Amino acid sequence: MRQAQNSDLAAIDTIIENARFYLKQQEINQWQLGYPNQETILRDLEKKYGYVLIVDNQVAGYVAIIMGEDPVYTKIESGQWLNQSADYVAIHRFALSHLYRGQKLAQRFMTAILTYFFDKDVIDFRIDTHPENMPMQAVIKGNGFVKRGIVYIDEGDTKQVRWAYQLFLN
Repeated sequence: MRQAQNSDLAAIDTIIENARFYLKQQEINQWQLGYPNQETILRDLEKKYGYVLIVDNQVAGYVAIIMGEDPVYTKIESGQWLNQSADYVAIHRFALSHLYRGQKLAQRFMTAILTYFFDKDVIDFRIDTHPENMPMQAVIKGNGFVKRGIVYIDEGDTKQVRWAYQLFLN
């Protein structure tokens, strides 16, 4: 895993588009309204939020990591965070290349993210996903996250329900 670079943009775009198509095939209404798009990824790269998973010198996965308070997680319903600290890592736009599907790389990628930031003294991690996205929920729960409630994200012109998870390593 390494920080994403502008030269990774085409590969990241392909990964996001293939993930969007996969979700549509699974009849999951996530990422179907134009988010995330190339503008989102360019903003991630500019702000140094983007990270890529490299396999055999190829970009095999993408994730955006936001350190510190994330507006998506400010308001939570039907539950609560374990703490009110703004000192956490938010994990967004987690996607793997369709070329590596079925190889358990999602679990390994998530473990790499957690290890990388734990080594930087981060102990609070938050992530969300669509209520019907069972594969992502398996990755999230398989890495020790616990469902904490519901958050809403802007996707297109609407607010979309997402299940929110937290992993607190103390």
